[in-house]
Amino acid sequence: MNRVELGPETDPADVIARFLTDMRAAAERTYPAWRNILVEGISDIAPEGSALYEQLLTHQPLEDFYFAGVVALEAAKIRRYLGADSASALLAELGAQVDRAAGRPDRAVSDLVFIAIGRIEVEAGPELMTMPYDKAVHVLLQRIGLDRDEATRPLMGDFAFRHGLGEPLARGVPAWWKTFAAKAQRRAEAAKQAGRVALAAE
Repeated sequence: MNRVELGPETDPADVIARFLTDMRAAAERTYPAWRNILVEGISDIAPEGSALYEQLLTHQPLEDFYFAGVVALEAAKIRRYLGADSASALLAELGAQVDRAAGRPDRAVSDLVFIAIGRIEVEAGPELMTMPYDKAVHVLLQRIGLDRDEATRPLMGDFAFRHGLGEPLARGVPAWWKTFAAKAQRRAEAAKQAGRVALAAE
């Protein structure tokens, strides 16, 4: 599929608002399973009630972090499907709207979203996107702080643990931008065809 540019009739702010609504719904559906896997892995090392357990799982906005991961996983595809100008406008709107969508007064979610997007694009490549959910999981675990404690650091390289955390992301996040771009492409082709018909009729 060729990268498509948004037409003048399409408002990037409206597109991102719809995208975030759908990503919020996806995050709410899949977060419980993701959190259960996270808690199970950490509990094997830091039992419930321990200082480390509380630090990692109780005193952090895990649901907001997860929402950031969901958004980043799909938003990393914007440059794959949209032309440069459209992608820039959409990503700017994403930065402006995502914290509000998460109900946060700060930039904790938007900062994490763009860190994760950058990691996915650099390490996986915007065209290949090899296991991008694993890159998102890695960023989330770093943000939670598993890499900063000697006891939990081995979880960063635990394939089964990371694969389990990646499953809700891989299976539960819709291919939003692929669908959006395909529809935009069809609209653009229909408009071109209508223009050719109008010219032929003159």
